[in-house]
Amino acid sequence: METSKNFVKLQQEELNIAEIIDLVIYSNCGAISNFIGITRDNFENRKVVKLEYEAYESMALKEMINICTKIREQWSVEGIAIYHRIGEVPISKASVVIAVSSPHREESLKAVEYAINALKASVPIWKKEVYEIGETQWKENKECTWINTLKSKDVKTAANINEEVSDKIVIDPNLVQIRADSEELNRRIKSFIERKRQQVNTVNVQEFCCHSERNNENSCARVDAILIRRKDSKSHVRVHRVFNTWGPQTIDQSMLCKATISNTSSNIANCSPVLDDRISTTECIIGINKPVPKDIYERLKNIEDRILYLESISPEYKEFWLTEDITNLKSISACIHKRTYSMAELDFKLYELEDKYAKKMK
Repeated sequence: METSKNFVKLQQEELNIAEIIDLVIYSNCGAISNFIGITRDNFENRKVVKLEYEAYESMALKEMINICTKIREQWSVEGIAIYHRIGEVPISKASVVIAVSSPHREESLKAVEYAINALKASVPIWKKEVYEIGETQWKENKECTWINTLKSKDVKTAANINEEVSDKIVIDPNLVQIRADSEELNRRIKSFIERKRQQVNTVNVQEFCCHSERNNENSCARVDAILIRRKDSKSHVRVHRVFNTWGPQTIDQSMLCKATISNTSSNIANCSPVLDDRISTTECIIGINKPVPKDIYERLKNIEDRILYLESISPEYKEFWLTEDITNLKSISACIHKRTYSMAELDFKLYELEDKYAKKMK
C-alpha cells in the first residue's frame, strides 16, 4: 500500500539523516533525492544563537500526509519521508529532512522541490530566531498561503473604505412603520421592561406571603417568604372543604345521633360481606389500621377525612387513584375457587388426551 510508504513525523530529538534516508530505499528505485534544512548562524548582520520551532501537531501531520498524497498524484515515486524538528534547534543542526525515492531522478528531484515549498506554505509550523544580544523574533515564511491571503484581504478592505459609495439604497417611506429616533426607542424598550417586571412581580405574590400595610425594609422586593401553616397541612397549596347545603350537616345533631343509635343494629345486619370487604381494603390502603366502628357510614366518613388529610399534605395524591388501580383492587378482593380432582378423574382426562392425539397422528 502506498500509505505505508509515507513517513511523516514531528520530533524534538535530533534528526538522524541516515536513518531517514534508509526509510525510502527500495530495490526498484534508482534515485533518492533529499533536502536538508540546517540552522544558520546569522540573519541581517545579527548573530543567531538558535531557532525555536512550535507547531500545531495534529494539523501539521495531517497536512504533511496531504503533501505526500499530492506528490504521488503528480509523479511516479516510491518512498516519501518528511521529518521536521520542533523545539530548540542549535546552529548547524538539521531542522527539516525530506527524502524521496523514485525509479528515475527527474521525478524525485521535482517531488522534493514541491515538498519543501508546500511544507513552507501550508504546514502550521512557526519559527522564532534567538539572537546573541538576547532579542527574539518570530519569522514568517514568504510561501505561507494564509498570510498572503490575509494581506490581500486587508488591502481590499482598505481600498473599499477609501472608495465612496455611489449607489444609495432608496427605501419607500410608506414601508416604514416606526418613525421614532433612538432616544424614543430606548424609552419604549425601558417602559416595556418595567411593565413586564411589574407583571412578574404580581404573579410572584403567593398566598403564603404575609403582607403588611407598612413598608418593611427587610422584606424581599416581590415576596415575603413567610409560611402561614394551616391545620393539618404541610403544603403551600390551599385545600378547599365543601359544606353541602343539604345533607347530614343540615340535620340536627341530636336527632342524627338518635337515628344512628337506633339503626346501628339494622345496618350491621344489612351490610353486605362484599361491601364490608371493599371498605376494609380501602381502609388498609389509606392507612386506617386502628379499630373501626361497626357503622358503615361512620367508616365512610373516616375514609373521606383521611383522603382529605392526605390531599392536604400532598395535592398530587389524588392522581394516584386510577381506573386500573380500582380494577386491581377488585381482582385482589375477588375470591378464587379451586377444584380438587380425584385420581379417577385425572386418569380419565389423561386417557382422553392420549386418545385425541393418537387420532391426530393417524
